[in-house]
Amino acid sequence: MKALIATDNHIGYKHTELTSRSFVLFFYILAIVMPAKAQSEDKYLFRQFEERFALLDSLIFQYEINIPSEHIHTFKLLSKDSASVQSLDSIMDEKVALQIKAMKAETGLLISGQTYYRLDEGFGINDDDALSRYKAKVQAELRWNFLSSSVVNRKSRTRELRIKGELEEIALERERTNKFIEQQKEFFQTEFDSLLSGVLKLRISNLQLLNDAQQYLVSDRSISTDELLKIMDEQAIAERQFAAIPKDYSHQPQLANPYGTLIEIDTASMMRHIRSDESSLITAELQMELLQQQMKHTNYWRTLNLSPFIRYSYYARPDMRNSSNVDAGLAFQVPISAETSRKKKALKAEQLQISMEKDVLMEQVSEQIRIILLDIERANKGLAGEVNRISKLKNYMELRKQNYKGHIGEYNFMSRIKEYNHYLKCWGNFYTYQHKRDCCIADLQKFLSDKSVLDFCKITFLDL
Repeated sequence: MKALIATDNHIGYKHTELTSRSFVLFFYILAIVMPAKAQSEDKYLFRQFEERFALLDSLIFQYEINIPSEHIHTFKLLSKDSASVQSLDSIMDEKVALQIKAMKAETGLLISGQTYYRLDEGFGINDDDALSRYKAKVQAELRWNFLSSSVVNRKSRTRELRIKGELEEIALERERTNKFIEQQKEFFQTEFDSLLSGVLKLRISNLQLLNDAQQYLVSDRSISTDELLKIMDEQAIAERQFAAIPKDYSHQPQLANPYGTLIEIDTASMMRHIRSDESSLITAELQMELLQQQMKHTNYWRTLNLSPFIRYSYYARPDMRNSSNVDAGLAFQVPISAETSRKKKALKAEQLQISMEKDVLMEQVSEQIRIILLDIERANKGLAGEVNRISKLKNYMELRKQNYKGHIGEYNFMSRIKEYNHYLKCWGNFYTYQHKRDCCIADLQKFLSDKSVLDFCKITFLDL
């Protein structure tokens, strides 16, 4: 005889006006013979439902004025460690400056010398005359290979060193940005876990109460097990979600208003900036310029060895006074090969390859950004939709709450707790869309090397 309709006084029953005395007598006898254990369990479940309704109503309808700050979501980016970044950048700048100084210190000057003692006289094979004969010789030479000094191609070589330094800085900045994005996503995940855990706790408690009530009705053979299985499945899904949250967050969620943000991206402005400042595109341009500078000092003259020299020689003579002399001349080595021209052609081909890859890279970057922007748009629409549903459900639940107080219509405890759970599901979806949107915006930061993604964002606060 039990139904899912309940009155203010007893779960599982409906007040119905009885016109038949026999029917009244039947219920009177049934109440007398009902086991005491079943009655106490029935009252316990009724009390549990009333306590849940009071708690949920307090969270939904009474906390609208003072919302704790930890319950209000505001999109924010973490700050980078600017001190360590500046320190590392200054060290890298100093390294490049020292490399340039080292290059400019290449003079091409070389001092060489030799000394030796002649053994010819002892072997009787010295046919020199008295003037040219000597026992020992000391020789020193100053040579200047100016083609290998910093005088030649100084400007292009200096620019090459600066470009290599810039490429290192960009690579390092990319690593820092990727690390920052991971930290930012972890921050968003922690915030999402904190907000979602409170909603899941309430849902799981509501589902457990529904489970207990269904178990009670099934054990009394008042209903079938179909509804119980549905509740158990829904509870299992919610418990799995809750188990995936690593930390325990003890505070109660706010369910009054979906405080959050709707974020729109200035796509045109952002894309213009990315085309001129995206790190991978800048890297490609610098690599092309580096190859251009390398071509400037990859030439046949760099392979020549043209060295003017001054040589001093001192002779120890056996039959005459020791003598010395100074020579001046030009030493040269001329390689016979086509190596230089082929190296230059290889550099030109590599430059063309990077130029073509840059066009492909720009298309890839544009496509990646397009997909991220679509995900942000979907998340924003999902957020707006959930806010609308939360608003309508809240108004509906407020009306139902007033009807329950005025004893208007049927009062179904189990249907009412399901209404609260539907409201909690909307909150869970709201937080899920918000988390996905925030992570997508963090992903956009990797395409912006010198600006914050917030510079291209228009933030609107959501409220019912």
